[in-house]
Amino acid sequence: MARAAPMFFLCGQRWSLNGVSLVIVVLTLLCNEFFIYMIQSFRWPSLPVASRDPSRTQVILFVADPQLQGFQDEPGFPIGSVTRWDIDRFLSQTFSLAHAYAQPDVVVFLGDLMDEGSKASKEEYKSYYYRFLSVFRAAEKDKKVYIAGDNDIGGELRDMRKEWKMERFEKHFDLLTGVDKFGFIDYIKMDVQTQGMPFLPKRDLADELQKKITSPIRILVSHETVMPKRKEELYPLLKRLRPQLIFSGHWHKSVVFVCEKCMVEDDYTWPVHRRELTWMEGYMSVNLTINLEALTEVMVPTCSYRMGETDMGYGVAVIESSGEMKYAVLWLPRRYTMLYVYLGVLIPLFYVHVHFKFLPYIMKKFYRRKT
Repeated sequence: MARAAPMFFLCGQRWSLNGVSLVIVVLTLLCNEFFIYMIQSFRWPSLPVASRDPSRTQVILFVADPQLQGFQDEPGFPIGSVTRWDIDRFLSQTFSLAHAYAQPDVVVFLGDLMDEGSKASKEEYKSYYYRFLSVFRAAEKDKKVYIAGDNDIGGELRDMRKEWKMERFEKHFDLLTGVDKFGFIDYIKMDVQTQGMPFLPKRDLADELQKKITSPIRILVSHETVMPKRKEELYPLLKRLRPQLIFSGHWHKSVVFVCEKCMVEDDYTWPVHRRELTWMEGYMSVNLTINLEALTEVMVPTCSYRMGETDMGYGVAVIESSGEMKYAVLWLPRRYTMLYVYLGVLIPLFYVHVHFKFLPYIMKKFYRRKT
């Protein structure tokens, strides 16, 4: 005899297998696609801002390595379409929450905006650009600083930088180098690690930028890390740019490099202390005016789960005109864990339906034919 599908009693009501399965699927969807984002945002520390007077306080939201997925390195239809849609939705949803939390005065994009920006065709690049604007549309009216990464214009391994790649980035986003002035902060955009660029042109470029630096707070924004490099190559540039703080990305991790005497000319070593920030739940404080020989570099983690990192987030900094800086990471939910939850729910449901519905139905048909 065919086995009858089980009945469930919920809140005194009889529920069929289909009804219970539908409830479980809907609850899983709501949890994974809506509630978990809200719950995670409630865990972010309170924004340490007493006043939103732009002449005294500036809130900065950092976005590192979003790397919008392209067409060339993704699977074909339909898998590629689904994976691109999912990462775009993840980025858009999490950035909207981070933006609403910080209400930033400035949004800084620290490079690698697109995964295939360096090798994209003209048509592909155009589609990536409009997808980027759509994903980060919450920042549409904000003041923004754009940094180019190696995935945007080349510069890593065999992916060489070309003039046309850099021109294309500048046409769609912003100049690769320059000084963006917002309030009491100068954002210095200079790629100190430019691939194949001799030292003298880099020094001349630093001299040109030095003439434009006038604000009391000076921040160097770079895609690649700075302080883990050799001091003899970088100190002559940093001496001209005079940054008090560096923000970078590229490694996809959350790290801070602290150096108490990095701006001392007669010492060509970096006495750098590296500290992982994956444990950090609140804000750390740095005073940018007490020790003029010191230098701090904050590495912002990737915000994309496609980079394979367990810990992802957006960086947020609150900088006072007095020189006090507070920084935290707005940690994001782990999307791969959420996707595994789908498997943990759907596979048992599939087994139950096969065992109690489809298998008895097939057996019933088989016995009817036999008789």
